[in-house]
Amino acid sequence: MAELLPVKHVLSSGLTVLLERDSQAQTLAMGFFVRTGARDETPSELGASHFLEHLMFKGSEEVSALDLNARLDALGGQANAFTSEEATVYHAASLPEQQRDLLSTLSVLLTPALRPEEVLTERGVILEEIEMYADQPDSRLIDQLQADYWDGHPLGHLVLGTPQTVAELTPESLRRNFVSRYGTPRTTLVVCGQFDEADVLAAAAQLSAQWPRTAFERELPLHTPSSGLSLSMDAELSREQVALAAPGLSHTDPLREAAHVLSEIIGGENGRLYWALLDTGLSDSADLSHAEYDGTGMFMGGFGCDPKRTQQVLDAYRAVLREIQDNGVTDVEVRRAARKIAVSAVLRSGTPQGRLFSLGIDYLARGELVSAAESVRRYADVTPEQVRAVLERRPFDTLRVAALGPIGELV
Repeated sequence: MAELLPVKHVLSSGLTVLLERDSQAQTLAMGFFVRTGARDETPSELGASHFLEHLMFKGSEEVSALDLNARLDALGGQANAFTSEEATVYHAASLPEQQRDLLSTLSVLLTPALRPEEVLTERGVILEEIEMYADQPDSRLIDQLQADYWDGHPLGHLVLGTPQTVAELTPESLRRNFVSRYGTPRTTLVVCGQFDEADVLAAAAQLSAQWPRTAFERELPLHTPSSGLSLSMDAELSREQVALAAPGLSHTDPLREAAHVLSEIIGGENGRLYWALLDTGLSDSADLSHAEYDGTGMFMGGFGCDPKRTQQVLDAYRAVLREIQDNGVTDVEVRRAARKIAVSAVLRSGTPQGRLFSLGIDYLARGELVSAAESVRRYADVTPEQVRAVLERRPFDTLRVAALGPIGELV
């Protein structure tokens, strides 16, 4: 089978369109990838990006919320959205014959009415969502770790916002956020699967002709993480949960793939943490992953265990990180981890919907078009020397730890 190559177009409206056509595909996936998220918000307007995501599904001046959702249902596929620190994405999948309806309906999401009564309704929904996550130990712990690790840096902004900031977001402030951060220079339409390229381009040009063309430059303040430990006591919890963070690599770092391979060696299935903590029965979970951002990145992981064993497990977790940083990795470990990540990449790209996200997010992050085959090769070709080069930066010398549970003392 020939390698599928994505193609980039920039329309007169300023909208970027990425097309990856697969004549053998039986489905079609589309998404608008907007290069803005929680890190781009002002401290007084935290949660604006996520609030806007909710309001996009309330329709435009011409299309009501009821009509919009009826149109999405009629497509017979899947439609959804998500907000992160650096991106907001609206996506849907359907059958190839639904191409025109799919694009026109998704485009309604990018022309929100932001009606005052719907802002009021969604504010209540989001405040309930914040309360719901506040009741979940995992979410509470991660929020604490993020706040400690980022220490005022924009990447520590809560995606949902706070009850105080969400309560104060008005239709006017949300409209201002939309116009300033949703301009066509920051928005990319991605289309994967079976479709008519000329038809997609013509329709996208017409639909986006009157969209805002505003652009902004993301601020990239320096971040210098520091080690530390914070405890949140909750005597009602029966397990102790611990999360850890260490400096990582940015989107554009040439060793980014090697950082993912390293995290797989340490925290993946059958990784070093598994054998040190789970196989020995010390903990019931243990992991480590790598997250990359614009200008920086982080390793993040954690574990859960019986409270009486918390210090022992934390010491063992730290020992795994010290061991691999001081003594390195084996060639066999690197080959095995690189192969696992490469296979996962193949599986994700096996459907238009899976391919949509990897193509869109990669483009937002680095501005480059990478085919699915090339993405797989980049991971499969990671060398032991590259992983050792990541370790030579000694990322685990700086370790931020947050714990939640009935334990009142850790070191």
